[in-house]
Amino acid sequence: MLKKLLFSLCLLFFTGLAWAQISVSASVDKTSLTLDDEITLTVTVQGAVSPLTMPQLPSLPAFNVYSREIDQTSINGKSTSVFRYVMLPRFVGKADIGAVTVKYNGKTYKTDPISISIYRNSQGVQNNRPATSTGRAVTNGTYDSSINTAAISRQVQKADESLPLLTQNLMNQAYARGNENYFLVSAVSNKKPYVNEAVTLAVRFYYSREFYDAPYQKPAVYNLFMEDAGSAEGTQSINGVLYRYNEQRYTVTGAAPGAASIGEAVVQYRTGSASLSPLDRLFGGSALGAEKTATSKEIPLQIRPLPANGKPNSFYGAVGQGYTLSAGADRTQVEAGEAVTITVTAKGPGNLKGTGDLKWPQIAGFKMYPAAAAAGSLPSSDQVRGYKEFKTVLVPSASGIYVVPGVKWSYFNPASGQYKTLQTEPITISVSPSTKKESGFDFGSVAHTGSGFQTLGKDIAYLKTSYAPEPSVLARLSAWQDVNWAALVILGLSVFFASFGRKSMARKRAYTHAKNLLKRAVSDEQVAEALSGYLQQKLNIGTGSLPLRAIVTALQKSGVTPATAEAFSLLWQRLETARFAPGSPDALDPQNLASQGLDVLKLMEEETK
Repeated sequence: MLKKLLFSLCLLFFTGLAWAQISVSASVDKTSLTLDDEITLTVTVQGAVSPLTMPQLPSLPAFNVYSREIDQTSINGKSTSVFRYVMLPRFVGKADIGAVTVKYNGKTYKTDPISISIYRNSQGVQNNRPATSTGRAVTNGTYDSSINTAAISRQVQKADESLPLLTQNLMNQAYARGNENYFLVSAVSNKKPYVNEAVTLAVRFYYSREFYDAPYQKPAVYNLFMEDAGSAEGTQSINGVLYRYNEQRYTVTGAAPGAASIGEAVVQYRTGSASLSPLDRLFGGSALGAEKTATSKEIPLQIRPLPANGKPNSFYGAVGQGYTLSAGADRTQVEAGEAVTITVTAKGPGNLKGTGDLKWPQIAGFKMYPAAAAAGSLPSSDQVRGYKEFKTVLVPSASGIYVVPGVKWSYFNPASGQYKTLQTEPITISVSPSTKKESGFDFGSVAHTGSGFQTLGKDIAYLKTSYAPEPSVLARLSAWQDVNWAALVILGLSVFFASFGRKSMARKRAYTHAKNLLKRAVSDEQVAEALSGYLQQKLNIGTGSLPLRAIVTALQKSGVTPATAEAFSLLWQRLETARFAPGSPDALDPQNLASQGLDVLKLMEEETK
């Protein structure tokens, strides 16, 4: 028992000791860099219990601490804190990052020193990114302070000519303004685009010192459509000073030929820092400075018209290069009367929302119900890439093998100055006969037995062996043959007129039944069922097996006026549109269709009495 108690106490002691322990480590992202480069020192503290344990940095004479970031996660009360310090080198040579100190629960934890090599240019740096031009005077690879650096600083740096023109323009503007700590520049990839040609606009905010509370106002545009194209961050060395920048990109397209412009972009910022926390005081923070404004220059553009020569009928306004066109069907095997959805998709640079909708060619053997086009943007790293999707619903009227021909779609290539036409591959659709029953009611059906045979009557009479009784009164009356024939004729006439009356009443009930269905209809299918049932009961016209033209002809033969028959034809086409192309602008809601159905039924009922 005593041994178990001692074992438990030891276990608690070592558990508490382990709980009180933390681990501290320090690392850098590189050990060799140039004066134009930066280095990130990462300090990780694991196992500490909240509150946050702040590390103490050593003296860093060879570096300027530029910024810091803090990440902290906590699991079961224990936290892992990661401190990142971005530092800029101050001079060439060997430098050490001394031990980083963390104090926790009365104990002090220190990391090992880290040796760093700082070079003037990229020749001595291995496996590091190339250094940009510093603008300093160099003689035999060493810095000579006797050279007139003021005269050299007047030589403005230039961007590498192998870079894209847009990037060159932004960098050269920044080189020209390198004597400022904060500034805003903007540029476009093309100042003379065609109508609907995608142009990239970039706005960069450069800063060499910290800033706070910097709301950004994007530029206004005239005669242009503008869409966001993402943002980025980066650095640029200007006259030996490393600047950071935040870049916002847009895609702009010309709306009409003529002058266009991109207005000023504005950033309002505050300099300094709010020295409220110990960490800010560690970096020598100061109170917030006055609010200042950085503004970019206005950019004028000239929008060129598209050439009229050679413009194909299949051109809908797309301008650029690298477009693709594809087409497909949701199914290629259907029954007659079933819908097939054809989708054509165009993809390419810029925003395709402003381009025209596809004009579908007539396809023999199908009823066509085009739907509204949809447009949007696709993910892209450098500029906006758009798509436009066109859909139409095809309804075959008869069985057979049909081929939907390829669809043409054209665009203008500004590089070649010519129009180019794309065409989709044909689509083969196999249509089988319809297996669906005709709509309506069948009054000629006769009930069948469960065995599948139908009882029509009996033709066998069985004989009795007993003597017949005395003739009854009815038997004696049967001898009067003339009277019997007269009664039979009267009975037949009664049955005939009764049957005619039942048919007349059924036709009258057809209008009442259809009218009640239309008043309660909540879908286009219920409206169509009410109309087809009325035509079947009232006029014996089946809508399931006849095309619309044949139904209209049958209505006119039944006494319906041409105007009413035309009104029914229009209503039936609207019902088909609501069924096969519900997203179409021409599609009506069920309540509207039911109201029109009541008006048409009333006219047909009055004309066919």
